[in-house]
Amino acid sequence: MTSNLIPARKDVPVEHTWDAASIFPTPAAWEEEYRAVERRLPDLAEFRGRLADGAATLADWFTASQAVEAAFSRLYVYAYMFYAVDSTDQVASARLDRSIGLGSRVDAATSFAEPELLGLGFEKLRDWAGEEPRLAGYGHYLEILERKGQHVRNAEVEELLSQAAEPFGTAALIHGVLANADLTFAPAHASDGDQNEVAQGTINALLASTDRDVRRNAYESYADAHLAVKNTMAACIAAGVKRDVFIARARRYGSALEAALTPNHIPLEVFHNMLDTFRRHIPTWHRYWAVRRRALGLDGLHVYDTRATLTRGQLPVSYQQAVDWVLEGVAPLGSEYGQALRRGVLEQRWVDIYPNKGKRMGAFSLPGYGTNPFIFLSFNDDIFSMSTLAHEIGHSMH
Repeated sequence: MTSNLIPARKDVPVEHTWDAASIFPTPAAWEEEYRAVERRLPDLAEFRGRLADGAATLADWFTASQAVEAAFSRLYVYAYMFYAVDSTDQVASARLDRSIGLGSRVDAATSFAEPELLGLGFEKLRDWAGEEPRLAGYGHYLEILERKGQHVRNAEVEELLSQAAEPFGTAALIHGVLANADLTFAPAHASDGDQNEVAQGTINALLASTDRDVRRNAYESYADAHLAVKNTMAACIAAGVKRDVFIARARRYGSALEAALTPNHIPLEVFHNMLDTFRRHIPTWHRYWAVRRRALGLDGLHVYDTRATLTRGQLPVSYQQAVDWVLEGVAPLGSEYGQALRRGVLEQRWVDIYPNKGKRMGAFSLPGYGTNPFIFLSFNDDIFSMSTLAHEIGHSMH
């Protein structure tokens, strides 16, 4: 007997899905906006070599470029929403691929701007920001640009790097297709003989089961499927490492680590201190795992026991209950915050809630310019799902 069957995407009730139509009512409307953005790219080229003309021209540039970037953001969010919930949908995959390609072209069309701004000098740029009201809100952007200035290359190199971004992302896309669309998992047998369907959206819930047979079989099914394609996955990782090293060298960073941290203003010392702190406290983890093993009554603790529920039964937490408890938790932030949150996750369909076949792994908040701050997860009616929902709500409300 098989229980916990996962529905196909077409069988998921619409009220449990996020509202992509709030961005574009139909795929045809998306196509129309896609073509409109394509038509606007040559207009951006008219600013090339002209940003030094004065504060008004610079303000016009920001207005024009950000309008294109905002339109692209809506295109990408819409395309990714359909792909994320069903990575086997070839139409959605093609639409996402086209949006990624368009994003590379938008970046290439705007790539001349930062080299030109650096050539103007920040004293002049700040003077212009004081003169032109439309530039008044760009002080923080100028601070960021000044900090990363030594890693911005000339316009020709920046354009080339922008054009290369799409093929550079191929390894990550291949891994996503492999993990979310092509991997198949054997069912997890329970101690009573029932079978539980294993998928990216259910694996964490199965690993929290009170039935050790379910946990072990789910883990082995999930791990064996990955091991069967280990060489392909290793090749994806190697390609990603080579990409990161290339970009670090092209942008004149000392390492790929520095290239990853510096744009987010994180000193290298913070990263290494985090690792050193973890290593110093590994004995605390060892004591925790020993306590967990004894609490579960096990002779040995395996990786599939690390999420096991410690109580005799699992606490069921419905989506509605999770929302109610999260709302209680954020009550100190005020009624306006709570009302906006409730409307978003219960009425405006910010959240794609439950697992379905083809739904990708993980959870995330997906905001874009002019869109709702959408939330992706696979809710399994448990306390872990509630924690994930609360985490992603924090991002979306922010």
